[in-house]
Amino acid sequence: MEEASSSSEVKALPLPPQHQVFVNFRGEELRNSFVSHLRSALVRHGVNIFIDTNEEKGKPLHVFFQRIEESRIALAIFSVRYTESKWCLNELVKMKECMDKGKLLIIPIFYKVKAYEVRYQKGRFGCVFKNLRNVDVHKKNQWSEALSSVADRIGFSFDGKSDEHNFINGIVEEVKEALSKILLDKTKDAFVYHSKNNSMSVGREKHEIYGLKQRLEELKEKLDLDCEETRILGVVGMPGIGKTTLAREIYETLRCKFLRHGLIQDIRRTSKEHGLDCLPALLLEELLGVTIPDIESTRCAYESYKMELHTHKVLVVLDDVSDKEQIDVLLGRCNWIRQGSRIVIATSDKSLIQDVADYTYVVPQLNHKDGLGHFGRYAFDRHSNIHNNEVIMKLSKEFVHYGRGHPLVLKLLGADLNGKDEDHWKTKLATLAENSSHSIRDVLQVSYDELSQVHKDIFLDIACFRSEDESYIASLLDSSEAASEIKALMNKFMINVSEDRVEMHDLLYTFARELCRRAYAQDGREPHRLWHHQDITDVLKNIEEGAEVRGIFLNMNEMKREMSLDSCTFKSMCGLRYLKIYSSHCPQQCKPNNKINLPDGLNFPLKEVRYLHWLEFPLKEIPPDFNPQNLVDLKLPHSKIERIWSDDKHKDTPKLKWVNLSHSSNLWDISGLSKAQRLVFLNLKGCTSLKSLPEINLVSLEILILSNCSNLKEFRVISQNLETLYLDGTSIKELPLNFNILQRLVILNMKGCAKLKEFPDCLDDLKALKELILSDCWKLQNFPAICERIKVLEILRLDTTTITEIPMISSLQCLCLSKNDHISSLPDNISQLSQLKWLDLKYCKSLTSIPKLPPNLQHLDAHGCCSLKTVSNPLACLTTAQQIYSTFILTNCNKLERSAKEEISSFAQRKCQLLLDAQKRCNVSSLISFSICCYISKIFVSICIFLSISMQNSDSEPLFSICFPGSELPSWFCHEAVGPVLELRMPPHWHENRLAGVALCAVVTFPKSQEQINCFSVKCTFKLEVKEGSWIEFSFPVGRWSNQGNIVANIASEHVFIGYISCSKIFKRLENQYFSSSNPTRSTQSSKCSPTKASLNFMVIDGTSELPRIEVLKCGLRFFKGVGSSGNYLKKLEVKEAEQNLSAEKVSEDWTYGSSSRCNHAVKTCPEQRQVTVTAEVEASPEKADNAEFQIKITPREAQPQPQPRPCSKTLKWACFTCCDFQKHL
Repeated sequence: MEEASSSSEVKALPLPPQHQVFVNFRGEELRNSFVSHLRSALVRHGVNIFIDTNEEKGKPLHVFFQRIEESRIALAIFSVRYTESKWCLNELVKMKECMDKGKLLIIPIFYKVKAYEVRYQKGRFGCVFKNLRNVDVHKKNQWSEALSSVADRIGFSFDGKSDEHNFINGIVEEVKEALSKILLDKTKDAFVYHSKNNSMSVGREKHEIYGLKQRLEELKEKLDLDCEETRILGVVGMPGIGKTTLAREIYETLRCKFLRHGLIQDIRRTSKEHGLDCLPALLLEELLGVTIPDIESTRCAYESYKMELHTHKVLVVLDDVSDKEQIDVLLGRCNWIRQGSRIVIATSDKSLIQDVADYTYVVPQLNHKDGLGHFGRYAFDRHSNIHNNEVIMKLSKEFVHYGRGHPLVLKLLGADLNGKDEDHWKTKLATLAENSSHSIRDVLQVSYDELSQVHKDIFLDIACFRSEDESYIASLLDSSEAASEIKALMNKFMINVSEDRVEMHDLLYTFARELCRRAYAQDGREPHRLWHHQDITDVLKNIEEGAEVRGIFLNMNEMKREMSLDSCTFKSMCGLRYLKIYSSHCPQQCKPNNKINLPDGLNFPLKEVRYLHWLEFPLKEIPPDFNPQNLVDLKLPHSKIERIWSDDKHKDTPKLKWVNLSHSSNLWDISGLSKAQRLVFLNLKGCTSLKSLPEINLVSLEILILSNCSNLKEFRVISQNLETLYLDGTSIKELPLNFNILQRLVILNMKGCAKLKEFPDCLDDLKALKELILSDCWKLQNFPAICERIKVLEILRLDTTTITEIPMISSLQCLCLSKNDHISSLPDNISQLSQLKWLDLKYCKSLTSIPKLPPNLQHLDAHGCCSLKTVSNPLACLTTAQQIYSTFILTNCNKLERSAKEEISSFAQRKCQLLLDAQKRCNVSSLISFSICCYISKIFVSICIFLSISMQNSDSEPLFSICFPGSELPSWFCHEAVGPVLELRMPPHWHENRLAGVALCAVVTFPKSQEQINCFSVKCTFKLEVKEGSWIEFSFPVGRWSNQGNIVANIASEHVFIGYISCSKIFKRLENQYFSSSNPTRSTQSSKCSPTKASLNFMVIDGTSELPRIEVLKCGLRFFKGVGSSGNYLKKLEVKEAEQNLSAEKVSEDWTYGSSSRCNHAVKTCPEQRQVTVTAEVEASPEKADNAEFQIKITPREAQPQPQPRPCSKTLKWACFTCCDFQKHL
């Protein structure tokens, strides 16, 4: 390696060896000419340059790769014959690899070739490359990718006509400047060099691109090569999401299936640098290999080559399309495209392809797993052990979460963090929310710069109101084209609308805020939107600086001290549209946090304001010089306002739609809103000085909130179009006579209207009413007469009232009667309320009996009904179609008679069987409610996790649960134990019984003196031995109880908790994983005819911790088998089996001895007997005659006279599956 020159400049700033400059070039073409001159110039300036002649002879060629890794800068000199050298190309691939990791800066030099010829391998440069022979396709793709990526950087171009000496001097100065930057920042290990347009190439082999396989399959499905029609597919997504990578990969994957194919990359830049007319020439060169010298005639080029183009189907991939004209120029009228061709257009603007593409594919974000892998590819070196650091891995997940599956962002973040220590990672993560990295910002800037000024303003405005309703934002934008402008930004993936809410990616949101702050810092003429409290306070103090302010969003929680404003502070802000002074400390404002004072009042002569939100507004009224002609949303919560504006100043508010004056305790007059004819929402909650409503007619008002207006004694209808009305906590004694005109009223809340004595007889006139809340109206004695026209009321809450006559409304789904001491019984025909799902009877202390309940009831809560003695037989109508989660709570009903408890137990038994039958008939996904699906999903996830590590708890709600006072286990439980632990020995081959459900029972005792418990759960932990000494465990919920009211109460005495859990899939998974005879390596249990140990541990928990003072006295278990079906259409057939397996019979004898059962199941007791006659019951449901499911129940029958059957013992340690036959116990 040559020594550097010893000039004084070099001595003052020596360059260490690792800062060498590697030169990559075609030796035969340039060594003795251009490269020789360049080398001399660099050496003269003290640059540590490396070229191939510096290396010692005799070393392997791969040593050059090591020299590339040692360098900080590389010069890639592209010439016409560059690609003749495969070694040059291999060096370039290595250089690109180092560049992608942020460890090398590559400066391209285009020597008598054009940049786009190198980038796309066109012209003479491209011909040389295409003529390479005996090259692996994969290797050639790597070379092409490296050429495209490196040529995409800013470099130097020499056309042979200018002065070469000056050209070389320019290169030398650029190299010296780059080296100086590296020296000044020795801690900067990663140096990523980006071009102005920041076009980034993923540059990875196929197997290294996370998530690519799935996306390619989805693209292939949409392209459907078997279809004979031409298909044009648009590939769309936000910048950096991976469209270019996907377009390139689909091209490489499918090109072999077409005789003619073409990939045109970076159309955005090409058309900008060389004009639109060059595009058809590029495409024709790709498809036909022809070169069109006359660029101006290319618009007609397709007509000239139409015959030739029609001879074959084509595959055309157009990448990075940014304008509709580009598509028009490239595809023309599409009449040159042969039927069956495939066209792929990748763009960040979906609107460009709406009239062109047959199908659109939106490139999805990476899922968390792929995102983590993609991030790790760039964050960790291949041989680094830092990924074993738990803190680093946790931080990695945080970075991946921040990136939201955006591949380019994850790549740039990973490259920036590569090699950094833990503290740097933490600092970087803490600053990301406020300041994105330069590389990310530059990528997003490209898309932002292409927006029109109108769309730029709208994008930044939307960032101020992220996650708001689309209609709300459209109103604030106050434009006749607001909807179409929002749609335009959606098409460009700058925003998205989800469930009618306008959302913005975190990256774009941070980018928008940075744009706003930069615009203010540069003091440009663009409108300012101020977010940072320091910027805002500077503007508020300097009155003259407010002319360009468009929005102020001041979080008082960020202010360190209070601030007083001059009365003329806002006078110069004639363009102010959005003013928000708020506090993020507490949305309920539990503590005053006002830090803005107006000692001299406020001049507010503004007319452009759309949004005015001022928390704790300190004035008694809005300044009279304010012009609300453009005001859309007025929020003055917790203010000192007494009225909106003076009586003689009833101002026109033609655009006002939303008003929030909640908790303005001094407000007594709202007549200033009389001209707000478009007002749809009015919140006056907590305005305690408000005594009545004025005589105004707000024709558009839909939502009126008067909650806790404690001095409001009279309600006046101020809009016939009300849909939601909150009068809870007011002093209203009666509703007006014209209340029946509220034909559109859906929700009426009068909770806590303690002075309300009667409800008007107009309920049948409120045809849209779905929810009526009269809770805590304790003077309300009578409910209005019920008319058959009431068909939509679903929720009726009459808790803490004195109503004795229960309304029977057929449409009711939820009925709350709790804390009513006057109800002694329910209507006998309550079972006819077929829609009723929720019945709340808590603390109905006079209730003595419960009649038959409706068939679809999911929740009954009768806790604390201390006079309840009897229940119906059956407790509720049971139908075979019942497939929903349900729970019945009868805790602290301590006067229940024994017969009532037995009926409750019998009901639970039938309920379990009906749920089992529902499982037999239906697919799990369609037979139960969404909540149960979620429960089962959690169970399955837990199983999968355990099978790899250990079984996780899956606490959830049981499919059915019931609890009631009692100290004995129901008789239908086959296995029982004293105490919280039940141990079993599962018989050999138990897993072949196709268990579908488990009923669990626990008798729980509560101490007389106990601390207040608001919530607890009864849980059972099931442990199963799968190998000798190896156990698995998972939890089953049995039941839970919670005190949802304000009454201080605990459960007294002993209570029985019963829960049914569907577990067929769990046991099936366990069988496959541990008991499969086809795979004896899984478990020794599968290969031996031996029992399996199992134990169940019941406990009472509060959240996650066990409650030691609450004791489980007894516990029980019953299995339910999952084959066959029950009902009224059963056929029984007898089948004889010649002989049982001798060994199996012996085992059967072993677990028969010593039993003392209460079930009349015939079991074999004579060990000498060898021949048996077996009776099998085969049950089939005629409902599925074509595909009947059969249940075979084998009952040994003695050939000799049979002895009296000995019942199976409930306390025996062997699990009884014969008792799973429910019909035996009915």
